[in-house]
Amino acid sequence: MTRKETIITTVLLILIGTGMHFVHHAPFFNHFLGYIFPITESVMAHMKMVFYPMLLLGIYLAIRHGDIRELCAPVLGGIAVMPLIVAAFFAYWVFVRHEIMAIDVVIYIAAMVLAVLLAKRWREKACVRRWWPLWLVVALFGIVLTGFLTYHAPDWIVFADMGHA
Repeated sequence: MTRKETIITTVLLILIGTGMHFVHHAPFFNHFLGYIFPITESVMAHMKMVFYPMLLLGIYLAIRHGDIRELCAPVLGGIAVMPLIVAAFFAYWVFVRHEIMAIDVVIYIAAMVLAVLLAKRWREKACVRRWWPLWLVVALFGIVLTGFLTYHAPDWIVFADMGHA
């Protein structure tokens, strides 16, 4: 991707992820959509807002280039930043003990930018392309796990609704 394509892609993915955050308020929202879209104001919601747009980017690239291996780098980029979202959130949560929307937004945008840059860097890596079946399984596992944890989350702070914590 060129620099211009990277910037446009990043902005679009940030907008898609941000839009995902508000779908649960829509009148058409149902239980099934909750497996994909965030349903609470939680750290897990922000991880879903990175994972699914990156998965969408991977699907788009795979279709555009006719190569299933294109799916892998965006998915890996999204998964790679998930622990950073958790770490950044708790880095400020320890001090203030409540959600600060401006900081949440900055963490989210930084995570999306990093995920796109990692995906861009990893797209041509031999280990990513060679091991595409493994990364496809990882992507499917991510879909199942994020969906399952939406409605069956353990009683951990990562899954707690911080809007009501």
